[in-house]
Amino acid sequence: MKITFIGSSTCIPDLKYETASFVINGKHLVDTGWNAVLKMREYSIEPLSIKSLIITHLHQDHYIGLPQFLFYMGLKKRTEALHIIGPKEHLMQVVNSAFDFLQISRFPELEVSSLLVPLSPGQTFEEEELHFSTCAAKHVSGSGAPENALAYKVIESTTKKSFAFTGDTSFHPPIAEFAKGLPLLIHDAAHTSPKDAARIAKMAEVERLFLIHYSQERASSVLEEAQEVFENSFLAREGETIEL
Repeated sequence: MKITFIGSSTCIPDLKYETASFVINGKHLVDTGWNAVLKMREYSIEPLSIKSLIITHLHQDHYIGLPQFLFYMGLKKRTEALHIIGPKEHLMQVVNSAFDFLQISRFPELEVSSLLVPLSPGQTFEEEELHFSTCAAKHVSGSGAPENALAYKVIESTTKKSFAFTGDTSFHPPIAEFAKGLPLLIHDAAHTSPKDAARIAKMAEVERLFLIHYSQERASSVLEEAQEVFENSFLAREGETIEL
């Protein structure tokens, strides 16, 4: 199983960077960032090869690149249905708004077939060779209201290799139990301090922790703080592919 980081930066990405986003096995995109299409192409991933889009939560920096992604597919005459998976609350609204923004009624040749998979915490789904399970993350909106955010665990059916990722979350011990004993945890470092993300990794007894969604200016200190708690901590680096 391979994970390619195409974005690692914060809500407003640092110059020349993208906000948190990655691709699993070259086929499954996690969050769109501001413009995942350009970053995928930059790192030699053809956007048309994406079978499914997994959205961690529906704050704008994690889906704002969706219209561009759909526009690219429409221009390229994509015929295969795109699976769009994400939290049940607001998923349909966001996807429909993206299509409305593209004015599909005026430009029907840009229409892309899509299949929505709305999820509540604890639900599971299958995507080709991957099995996904979910648990609730702990996140709030800008107004302080709770956000329907998900953490995901992925198991590859052929190899049984697995890992977990969080999306945005503050320190949330249930994630440690969810990721217990896994080879890899990809954890938010924007809303959880590096030390607290490392605490989750240590509690979960994972083999490796990769921190994502961090300020590039603070990269060195982010890593140093995490490694003080959990030695096998790393930074998600854009364009890097890791393999399980």
